[in-house]
Amino acid sequence: MRREKRGRMDAPVGVELHPVLRSLLYLVCWWIATALLLELAARFAGPDLFVAVTCECASAVGVALLFRRYIDHRPAGSLGFSFRVRWLRLFGIGVLLGIGMQTFVLILESAFGFAHSATPRWQAGEIGSLAYVAALLLLAALAEEMPIRGYLFQNLMQAWGAWPALVVTSLFFAALHLFNPGAHADIGMTIAGIALAGALFCASVMLTGSLWLALGCHFAWNLFEGPIFGFPVSGQSFGSANVLTQTMTGPDWFTGGSFGPEAGASSLIALAAGAVVLYALHRRGFFDA
Repeated sequence: MRREKRGRMDAPVGVELHPVLRSLLYLVCWWIATALLLELAARFAGPDLFVAVTCECASAVGVALLFRRYIDHRPAGSLGFSFRVRWLRLFGIGVLLGIGMQTFVLILESAFGFAHSATPRWQAGEIGSLAYVAALLLLAALAEEMPIRGYLFQNLMQAWGAWPALVVTSLFFAALHLFNPGAHADIGMTIAGIALAGALFCASVMLTGSLWLALGCHFAWNLFEGPIFGFPVSGQSFGSANVLTQTMTGPDWFTGGSFGPEAGASSLIALAAGAVVLYALHRRGFFDA
């Protein structure tokens, strides 16, 4: 994504609709496209989770690219998934940041005696299960990053400025997770945890002008939270794919209960630490071209 200054996007060319109207229209078309693809997939492939997530990803990315080209009149690369610049470096930094934050969560909960780890007895089939789940989580992360931190955040930032757009899209990101199991056990903590994660991903877009770091961080956060460390991921568990399993004995306000650390204070602390690291990397020029 080309920028005049770090953290600022290209000036739009030939805009016909207000950015807020474009955002609302995108939401409608995104949801319609998702529903149509899921219906087609159900008819021809049956109920398959990987196929469903692939459909969700295809609709989010496809509609965003079409809107960027024909509604926004801007190049598709301006959404932040250009392969022309430092994309692999930014993705790698994001992966390391996601791993670091989840490791911090595990250390915190273990240090207080709230999480008790065990290693299940693995067989050859579990390695394939882990690879399957990793691919699933990468697609799921892309299906959320492209519409929210890509199309919506960038259009709302054009309309309202960076910080109002960050708040609105982060709250929208949290609202999408309220349908997950366990989300309403402590809805305030669920919204706070998911929204803060969304704000961190938005901040990475502002600092890098790219979605690659946000994608890497989102993917690694979910992968290490669930399949690697054995916590629930937004209320979802991965069973035999887990490298570790966790027995939780601490208070839900700290551990997140059945929803997982994202609804607990442990994640809020880890995300705050991650924000400090992100800003420090920015100050040291790690995101410079």
